[in-house]
Amino acid sequence: MGSAKGPTVTVPHDAWNADRLNSFLSEIDTAISESQYARAVTLSYTCLEGFLTAFARSKSDDEGLQNELISLSRWVKEWLKNSINDYPDEVLNLLNHISYTVDRTRNQFSDAHFAGEAGLWLALYIRDLVNSQIRMLLHFM
Repeated sequence: MGSAKGPTVTVPHDAWNADRLNSFLSEIDTAISESQYARAVTLSYTCLEGFLTAFARSKSDDEGLQNELISLSRWVKEWLKNSINDYPDEVLNLLNHISYTVDRTRNQFSDAHFAGEAGLWLALYIRDLVNSQIRMLLHFM
């Protein structure tokens, strides 16, 4: 139990704080392997927030960018929508849905929700969402 690995994503070194983000991705898998599901979700949140910040900073000189997960995902969605005419709205909407899912999971669930199989599957799901979102956004960096 807890040994399922997701696809590996490597953040380019020219991205802001790439070493830290790559470390988080590895730590998420380690936390899952050690049945530390709440930690895996918290690390997933931090990783996604850090990557969205890196993405926004790579596309904007605005020093006043928000640093909260939901605000960042909205900013990235708008940037993509305004920059890529042919990108489906449904995919762009996933940016917000995934960020909201990660945010709510980290902020709303108690330790009781992370016990046994439920914790494993929740942690794996969140890890895979974060990993997939980062992999998609890397195409636009």
